[in-house]
Amino acid sequence: MKAKLSELASAAEIIASIGVVLSLIFVGLQIRDANRETRAATLRSAADTELYMAAEVANHAATWDKLLNGEPLTRGAERRKGIILFNMLMIESENRYHQFNSGYLSAESWEGRLSTLRPLANLPIYRVWRNSPGAKGHSADFLELLDSFAQEAPSE
Repeated sequence: MKAKLSELASAAEIIASIGVVLSLIFVGLQIRDANRETRAATLRSAADTELYMAAEVANHAATWDKLLNGEPLTRGAERRKGIILFNMLMIESENRYHQFNSGYLSAESWEGRLSTLRPLANLPIYRVWRNSPGAKGHSADFLELLDSFAQEAPSE
């Protein structure tokens, strides 16, 4: 009887070990699928935001053109509109910055955004925005990145 009990206990341990291994494999597959779904959702969100930003820029093209050309904005509504448009782009850019640093955004997509941020940080609106309340809501590391671009010589 003792031999049979120890044999049964050994068989139960083997079965339990196999069950643990199979559970770990199953959990690993679920995590992989969840990561894949999160990356796909991140890409969809980035595309949706790009479309929204493009529409906003098109709706306020005259102000945006002034921003990009470094032209002064009139006081009041146009200046506020320019700061808000710029802040919207910075909010989306920071979102991508954190998605990239978390591994949910590809290096190619982040490099594309960096190529946009570098010249923007050398525009007069950057200094206006940087001193506005809108800039204060961004993370210190993202602001440091932008400030480093602002210190670079503007590229022609």
